[in-house]
Amino acid sequence: MKKIFASLVVLLGAGALLAATNTAAFSVAGWTCGSCAASTRIALKKLDGVEDVKTDASKGTVVATYDDTKTTPEKMIQAIERLGYKAKVAAAAPAAGGESPSGKGVALDAPGVLESVSFFEVQLECGAAEGLGCGSASKPILKKLERDPRIREAKVNYPGTILAVVWKGPEQSRAGAAAVEAALKERNLDSTILRRPARDRAAKSFESERWYRAADVDRLSEREAQVIATRLVNRAKAGLGLPPAKLEALTKDLTGGIAAILTGDKDEFCARDPFEELGKIASKHLNPEQMAVFRKAAEEGAGALPGEMR
Repeated sequence: MKKIFASLVVLLGAGALLAATNTAAFSVAGWTCGSCAASTRIALKKLDGVEDVKTDASKGTVVATYDDTKTTPEKMIQAIERLGYKAKVAAAAPAAGGESPSGKGVALDAPGVLESVSFFEVQLECGAAEGLGCGSASKPILKKLERDPRIREAKVNYPGTILAVVWKGPEQSRAGAAAVEAALKERNLDSTILRRPARDRAAKSFESERWYRAADVDRLSEREAQVIATRLVNRAKAGLGLPPAKLEALTKDLTGGIAAILTGDKDEFCARDPFEELGKIASKHLNPEQMAVFRKAAEEGAGALPGEMR
């Protein structure tokens, strides 16, 4: 009878914990890119009681799962507004549901797995392309982490939102997390270590999807270069009057030029100005009048303007 009673107490206690889990949705004004959404996610996850946060930069929305015995939507709004954005509670979000860690991916319960990899939410997203990590921002951070004797490897995911650190042993993970956060802080980047269930999702992704080491992140920069070059040519093409074949050749050469700038190993936080060599490249395809049109398009920046594809 005592064993049965003890089991009931455990079950009732677990039920009370589940009952305290709620989901809140917010609409946010003031975001200009994916990094804004990332900084918001990180700030909210640092609140005691916030279990998971999902953001949609294109829609300006946040959905947070939280323990209502520890925090409230009002506290989350205050945290968002401390970042300089405006937030309000949106339509009620669906009830939070747990995600099963089963299926393809890393065996989360295998001995040593959870202790050997740490996942950090980071702000390494590309400002020019939605859903793409910034290779030039990621490279110096990854290179520094790879020089740490406690770290086997460090990788960033394709969107630039999560950093994975594989430790040489579980004892390194406990002592090294602060060093990872310090390395990001040197670049004025905030971060937060992921806990379950967000950590479990990251672990599945780490096993099944493409992640990038310092030697690989140039692939992200090359994709960014293609996005920027295509955007500039599309922005200017009405005034250029070039046939499709020449527009394609211009786009290809611009892509190569931007990629060369972004992948230059300068150990800088980010290649801020990808247009320094573009005039020389474009002048091979354009006459002076066309160059004026292209220059005007470039001066509007690499990011998507209203109505342009992100």
